[in-house]
Amino acid sequence: MSTSDWPSFLDNPQSIHSLYDQEPDLNSCDLFHFLMDERGASITLGFETPHMPQHGRHEWDSPRVNSFEFYLTFFDVQQLSIKGWNGPAEKDITFTHGPDGGILAKIESRETSVAFQAKSLSLTKSRVSLTSRNG
Repeated sequence: MSTSDWPSFLDNPQSIHSLYDQEPDLNSCDLFHFLMDERGASITLGFETPHMPQHGRHEWDSPRVNSFEFYLTFFDVQQLSIKGWNGPAEKDITFTHGPDGGILAKIESRETSVAFQAKSLSLTKSRVSLTSRNG
């Protein structure tokens, strides 16, 4: 899968299509949040990007915002495998369809390897903010 195809894995692809003409590439986004919740067997990934939505709420059209955060939650996660973790700055994120119709997710970088299966994927939160960018 090309990472540009990630919206097709969402339960509701319109949740991101309604914001962007061209969605951000997950590999170019900052993966700043990784939460495993054993109660619901879910994993939530939080991404940040300077690639602002072309369509959105009126309050998002402000010179005081320059960053878009969005959270993707995988539900009914199984077969989780984690090898190392170094908050991957340069990463390769892939989603593929599993034989049962679920989602196979992988996050890989030089010092990190995360893989799991999930039944579904949702965009569960999004917001804009002002972020300082150094370097």
